[in-house]
Amino acid sequence: MIAIAMLFVAVGCKKKIENVSETVTASYPVIVISGSQFVSMPVGGTFVDAGSTAHDSLTKEYSLQPISVTNDIDPTTPGFYTVQYKYKNMYGYTSTATRFVLVTNINASFDYSGTYLRTANGISMNVTKVAAGLYKTDNVGGSTLVVTAYFGQLDDSTLVVPSQPTSAGDLYCDNSKIVASSSDTVISWKVINASFGTALRTFSHQ
Repeated sequence: MIAIAMLFVAVGCKKKIENVSETVTASYPVIVISGSQFVSMPVGGTFVDAGSTAHDSLTKEYSLQPISVTNDIDPTTPGFYTVQYKYKNMYGYTSTATRFVLVTNINASFDYSGTYLRTANGISMNVTKVAAGLYKTDNVGGSTLVVTAYFGQLDDSTLVVPSQPTSAGDLYCDNSKIVASSSDTVISWKVINASFGTALRTFSHQ
């Protein structure tokens, strides 16, 4: 009888432990920048942010709110600046998107759009005006590797091609200049990207 009682006590005190786990599929918020990703404003002007939206269809979050919006814009100094939007979903995965803001003294009436030929190989580069001092080129390298990029004009001779995401990866340009005259306009820069060489690339307006 004593042995039976002891066995009963031992069995009655045994705890049942269950291991519970959850598999979470990595998912990141999809950010949509409202308005244009590349914009320009005059020196001394006021930047008005068009904002952004984000959603994550996997987690069923369709109206995410940004956890931070930061910018480094100095409206008194010509240059390219950025606005950073950061979002986080319910599992803590984050995404960041960037808007590029050109601060420029260039008169809005100036327009250097057109077709340019690279002097080294005759390959064309089309330049399109986006806003005051702000342009888009469909072939920044004047190469058979066609890559679209944006650039800005800071003054009569200085261009800037900021580091930006492209089809060839992040890309920017050094030694970026424009020389404009009544007979010709010449654009030149060095493309900094692993897919391009280090030569100075010169383009003549047609």
